[in-house]
Amino acid sequence: MTKPLTHAGLPKGMTRWQLLDLLETGRRVLGLSKGDVAYLRFAISSTQDGDYEPGRICAFWPSVTEIAAHPKVAMDRRQISRIEAKLISSRFLVKSCSTHSGRRGWRVNGLIKQEFGINLAPLIDRAVDIRAAAQKAIFEQREARSLRHQIVRLFEKIDQLGDESARAKAEGLLPNRKPSTVQNYERLKRICGDLAAVLSDFSHDVGEGEMSHQTDISPLPNTKERKKIKTCRQPGPRKAIGLRTSPAQAWRLAGSVMRETIQAYSTALEPGRPPSWQVIELAARDRASQLGVTLSVWQQHCERLGASRTALCLLIADRNAERSDRFAVSDPAAAFVGMAREEHRQMAVLDALIGELGKYQQKSIQSRAVLRTATIS
Repeated sequence: MTKPLTHAGLPKGMTRWQLLDLLETGRRVLGLSKGDVAYLRFAISSTQDGDYEPGRICAFWPSVTEIAAHPKVAMDRRQISRIEAKLISSRFLVKSCSTHSGRRGWRVNGLIKQEFGINLAPLIDRAVDIRAAAQKAIFEQREARSLRHQIVRLFEKIDQLGDESARAKAEGLLPNRKPSTVQNYERLKRICGDLAAVLSDFSHDVGEGEMSHQTDISPLPNTKERKKIKTCRQPGPRKAIGLRTSPAQAWRLAGSVMRETIQAYSTALEPGRPPSWQVIELAARDRASQLGVTLSVWQQHCERLGASRTALCLLIADRNAERSDRFAVSDPAAAFVGMAREEHRQMAVLDALIGELGKYQQKSIQSRAVLRTATIS
């Protein structure tokens, strides 16, 4: 008699029902069909909470016929057999009985002591991967909404060019011009990128035509008049310059909630790697939404400052909400909007504030170290 397969338990705080929710959320990322998830729902429902504790056996043993006949499954035997084979080959389950033998198992004081059926140990041991897949699915859903919004705006900007060739090329990418009909995230990304390229190419052509026309008929520029006009104008947006802050520095400066959000995105999108600017930008947008900053306001500042600088403004405002000194803020959303506006007006506040926040954090670390030393002595 072989020793039953045990598992390492679910991550701390996760229940079997939360595991099921994650499977449903991350279904597409995990490559699972609705039928696969329905089978796993039946499997998890056939177990007990105690089966998911570390070192225990988690399994169920109804026959294929019994599973197919269950009202919440409603599939035929062949479908169940195909689903089982797929889940086993995909390392979600393991079969602990032979192909033609009957399935059975027994419990002693509520604990499974022996089983010859379907074992859920691989599923439980993959819980962290399943959670990451669910986070990725959530990220893709949110990004898909943003991409659809961008696609609509790109079509509008291409229409404004008044160039039939540009319009025809754009409609060749999405004939119905309705991004809501596209469900695949990767395809949405491709369409958005291709439309941006069309806009850039044809805008460049239009710009070149305008310049050559002005060269032919316009008088020489009056430099004195230009100078007067320039001094009367309100300052425009600052030219894009490189960031002096690295993603690693930004992560260290983040507040507690923001840091957890960054870590969650990093685990889902770039497991085993330090957070990137993409991860920090996504986490900042999520945190902004939690603080009450609308998506339209967020996108407006991203267009003015760039996504990374906007994320840093949010990160600083959020971190300052945790402070108790003269830089503390009571409304991080309002502080973020004010900071982003100042940065847009060429006030160059961002680099100075990052430097100040870094010094504050260093002092806090030193103070805690002194306090620990005093406590020990």
